[in-house]
This record gives sequence, structure tokens and C-alpha cells, in this order.
Amino acid sequence: MTLPTAPAVRTSDWPGGPRAVDRIVVHQVDPARPSPGGIDTCLRGIFRYAPPELELAIVGVDTGAGPAARRLGAWERHQFGERSVWFLPVAKLDPANQSRRIPHSISLVAGLLRYRSRLPARQMVEAHRMDVAFALRFLLRVPQGYFIHTQENGLTGGTSDSLWRLFSRLHRRLETSVVRNARTVTVFNEDYAATVRRWNPRTRFSPTWFDPALVVAGRSDRDPDKIVWVGRLEVPKDPALALDVFEQLATEHPDRNWSLEVLGSGTRLHGLRDRVARMPAALRSRVQVRGRVDPAEVATTLARSGIFLMTSHPGYEGYPCVLVEAMAAGLVPVVTRGSDTGALVRDGETGYVTGRDPAEIADRIASAGGISRSAVLDTVSFLGAPTVVGQIYAGCSRNE
Repeated sequence: MTLPTAPAVRTSDWPGGPRAVDRIVVHQVDPARPSPGGIDTCLRGIFRYAPPELELAIVGVDTGAGPAARRLGAWERHQFGERSVWFLPVAKLDPANQSRRIPHSISLVAGLLRYRSRLPARQMVEAHRMDVAFALRFLLRVPQGYFIHTQENGLTGGTSDSLWRLFSRLHRRLETSVVRNARTVTVFNEDYAATVRRWNPRTRFSPTWFDPALVVAGRSDRDPDKIVWVGRLEVPKDPALALDVFEQLATEHPDRNWSLEVLGSGTRLHGLRDRVARMPAALRSRVQVRGRVDPAEVATTLARSGIFLMTSHPGYEGYPCVLVEAMAAGLVPVVTRGSDTGALVRDGETGYVTGRDPAEIADRIASAGGISRSAVLDTVSFLGAPTVVGQIYAGCSRNE
């Protein structure tokens, strides 16, 4: 999550766009509209906190939320805090739409190919998806920085919502090739980083981070019985389990005024809302499935909540940004096994790690009042974005 960006400035103020940059970041991102998902969150942290001497340009997408005069292939300038970044939209799509007929990466790469002549000179290209990285090896013949955001087989497991789950062996071969040819590789999962390092010794592990300009550690109106769930409403995140847990909690612990807010968008949105509508009125009034929410409002919701619930299936998460952000906001995390890949949640000390039984999860939530919020905050205090992003790009320059 990051603070909303300032309005974009039209290309006419910078004729022709940039002539030379240090890095071109290619991803299905729109600076004018945050999208659900950890990669989008990480990218916004990078745009805001990368070293000021590193000149960045973004090749991304138009989600329909940009300036009224926006057109594909026209450079824009966007503000992230004190940093100004070039942006070139090359395709119209919404990354939150997982019902697409054409994979987003194909649309993005096709758009880049169409407007390739408008790209500036660059020292390096940066990719955050394997398929995009593989294509860029041949389209933009410059050194590549590759970022991996999932666990090993995270996109090809049985609960993945990626099309790559149908082609797991091909994905492995292509990713191995991308890694071996990359100048730098950053992996947001320590276990997988050890594997990837065998393919390329320049591989580094990094945790993700929270944005101190956005995350609020606590408010006087925090409700200890307020539970919040944040993420993409898709199978790997299992948002339906959050509703199961809430119903169990209300039944087993009726003496507390429990409430649940589900923040995020995805293909499961309407099904979740329909299910809430069928709940008894006493429960229905205490559950909100809010859909897509602005990052600043997500931060506000976290700050006034007491419990952070995470229900991801094992094998998917890399190093979840949203967990780091929730803990930095002082929420006690209750997470299913496999969600906390960074071992931030020490069971009974900084939160609870549970199985997938709603009754078990409900009991841990009911016990969360005994967890010290100071211990939770201390656990992630070293994961501020200026520090972590600075470490990732330390030493990067036009001569990298």
C-alpha cells in the first residue's frame, strides 16, 4: 500500500518523454490506480523509495483511472512522495479482473512491442513476472533484474489461480532460463531463494516492507473485536474461510461484539456478498465485504481494527506485504499455516498460526487479547520501506 499518487502530468510538458533512464520497470501496473495484490504494493514502494539517483521509467497499463487526456503510447509523469517517475501506458486492462480471456502479460508485452520505438535508452530492464521477463530477454536486449514474489511452485500448485498451473513443467523450465540469464535476481521467499541461488549465484533474498508514510501504528478508537481480512478475493487466498470463521466465532463466543471487514476485489466478490446476504440479520449487520478499497482507507481500517486474519493456502505466499503492514499497524495476526513465510508470527507471542478448521481459528482469535501489541510492532520494526528498498537497490547506478 502507498499514499495516493499526485495527478499525472501530461506528456506535452516533457516532449518525447525521457531520453535515457537507469531502469525500465515493465509490469501490469497503473500509477493512477492501485490494484489488489502484493506485486502492485511492492512496486509502489519501489517507485517511492528507490534511491533518488536511480532514474526509473514504468511501462504499464491503463486501467481507466488515469488523466482524461491519457492515450496509449504517450508518456506521463507521476509523483510518488518526493519522487517523480515516468510512465508509459501500452495496453488497456484492469489487473484486478481475473476473468480475462487474454492473459494480462500477453496484452502487456504486445503493447510494449507496439510502442517499443518510444522507449528511452536504458541500462537495465526490471520484470516481476516470469512470462514478461522471458519475453523481455528478446525484445529489450539489455541486462535484466528479475523479481520473484511467490514460493517455489507458488503459481503452479493446485490452489493457484494462475494459468501456469496447467503448464507447471514449462513454467519451471522458463523460470530457470530467466534466472540464469538475469543480471540480478531478488526473491521474496527465503526458502525459494536458496533454490534459485543454485541457478544464479547473484540471487538475493529480501523481505517485503511496510510504508511508514501510510501505516498508522494505532488509534485511540481501535476496536479489539474488529477483525479485518485484506487481499485478492481468489481461491489461493480463500476469503470464504474468513466468513466460516466469523460465523463460528459468533456462535462460540457470543459475549463479544465481533465484526469482520473483508477488503479486496476478485472473482469471488459477488459470491461472498451473496453469502453474507443470506446470514441471519444479527450476523449480517456485522460483516462488510467492501470490495476494492483505496490504500489509504485500507490503512485507516487496519489502524482501527484489533485482529488481522489471513487464510491463504500453503505454498502460495512469498513474503506477504499485507501481513507486514497489518503487524506494523499493531494488529494481532491470526494466520493459517503457510501464510507467514517469513516466520513473523511466533505462536502465542506475536500472534497465532493455525490449521484450516474454523473452530480452531475462532478460538485463537478469541485468545488474541493476550498478545502484546508492542511485541507485534517490534517484530516488524526493521521492515520499513526506506530501509528494505534501499538495501535492494544499494549500489545501483547507471553503471550497474
